[in-house]
Amino acid sequence: MHITRKELNDDRQEKNNVSDKISLALIGIGNVSITLVKGFEFYKNSTDGLWHPKISGLTLGDFTVVAAYDIDSSKVGKNVSSLIKGSKSDFGSIIVQPGISDDVTPSHISQSGQVKTSSYDEFVNSLKKAKPDFVVNLISSGMEKSGEKYAKAALDAGCSFFNATSAKTATEQTRKAFESKGLLILGDDLMSQFGGTAFHRGMIDFMASRGILLQKAYQLDVGGNQDTQSTMAEETRERKRQIKTDSIAIESPIPFKSTAGTTEYAEQLGDSRVSYYWMEAKGFLDSPIELDLSLRTNDSTNGCNVIVDSIRAAKKTMASKDFAKIDIISAYAFKSPSKKMHIRECIEAFEQTFVN
Repeated sequence: MHITRKELNDDRQEKNNVSDKISLALIGIGNVSITLVKGFEFYKNSTDGLWHPKISGLTLGDFTVVAAYDIDSSKVGKNVSSLIKGSKSDFGSIIVQPGISDDVTPSHISQSGQVKTSSYDEFVNSLKKAKPDFVVNLISSGMEKSGEKYAKAALDAGCSFFNATSAKTATEQTRKAFESKGLLILGDDLMSQFGGTAFHRGMIDFMASRGILLQKAYQLDVGGNQDTQSTMAEETRERKRQIKTDSIAIESPIPFKSTAGTTEYAEQLGDSRVSYYWMEAKGFLDSPIELDLSLRTNDSTNGCNVIVDSIRAAKKTMASKDFAKIDIISAYAFKSPSKKMHIRECIEAFEQTFVN
């Protein structure tokens, strides 16, 4: 059988792609962590619902979970499978170990049970034993000091760090510290695939591309999961509101009045989130354009595509040691990256760089 030059080049390229497993330590065994584990099982035999089935030669079958941590005593000591309803997993036998905490205990934990934590040194030693490629921080909003401590622990243990929370971990200083060890830090504050912020930015981008000038806008979010409940603390709510507002503002060519953030916790929504949008803009001869709509999504599933995409891309970046590409990954995956890009621009750059 004759093999063409293109087939030879494609084969060489595939061999150059990253092929090793990506090992994860999950911090915070809530809805998102459980959904990730379910996804790794489901996508052994399907690609339905995946945004990018393959990135840098890697599929979801290349992920493995090697450790899990939480501070909720009702979870610590149990295997992951006991926390996953209606799904089997290769990682279900992993025992949830105690994490660390430098913050006031979140109300949803203090109301339901006691906190169980480990010392910093014990946690670092546990990571060294598990040897994950990435420590994935999925703890509740408002635990800023704990998020920063987890990042430091990952660095001390020789692991890369992924921060889905609003804790400010991916600073220039920490990035240099990680890169000096050949590691990466990704953050901050995960931007879901089609969540409130991504959808808001997309609408503003589309309006601007059609010559419509936005004047005023708000986005009000209501959710029913534990993360929303934790966000209700005033300091946390204001911090996240500022992050969302700043993230949205980049999409408009002119300044506009804007407010965006979580306004209420409604237990009956469960893991759903409802975002309410109102926008006022002007067109030809300052003709008024007004938009008023709502969007309902599932919080945990909405973030998973972005998590698995960015970690696979980061694995390739670590292998090539082309650390400048971390700016593309963070702009694609987070509301508060070190270098902001327009939403359309960062998706295009990410796909051109990493998608096979």
